[in-house]
Amino acid sequence: MTLSTLPAALLVAALLAGGGVRADETSGARAFVAGLYAHYPLDNHKPMFEPLGKDATSVFDASLLHLIREDSRLAGGEVGALDSDPICVCQDDGGMISQVISVSTDGPRRAKAAVVLRFSAASPPDIVGVTLDLVEVAGHWRIHDIHTKDTPSLRAFLAQSNQEQIKANQARKR
Repeated sequence: MTLSTLPAALLVAALLAGGGVRADETSGARAFVAGLYAHYPLDNHKPMFEPLGKDATSVFDASLLHLIREDSRLAGGEVGALDSDPICVCQDDGGMISQVISVSTDGPRRAKAAVVLRFSAASPPDIVGVTLDLVEVAGHWRIHDIHTKDTPSLRAFLAQSNQEQIKANQARKR
């Protein structure tokens, strides 16, 4: 080993030994994302995939799920701020085709996935870009945030909406 290759070799060794990015992280994250979108269109699959219902804990991390459920609770039986499926970014997934474009690590136990959704049933056909922030929780990937052109951060949108709804509910009680 020469002096010029020593720093590179030390860096590789440090990453491998020091809890750096595991080689299987991106493949596991990619499989998680591909598995999510394999459920769409929803009407083609039985039993029904319910990302906001019975399947929510296997889709979202606890903090994002809390924001989603708080939105629903604050709506008091009405549709809350989240009025569509945040995975397909749609109310109707008819003709939807998804493509996972890339998955990259974003730190230890964190990844980002870029997905393109094509809705051929729309006229004209609609194309939506989605970025998923993923976190590994107890060995399983979960969505921590969702970014689209119209909603730059689902977390921020829900947090703000929930705060506004709490204030509105308090004002009504006065």
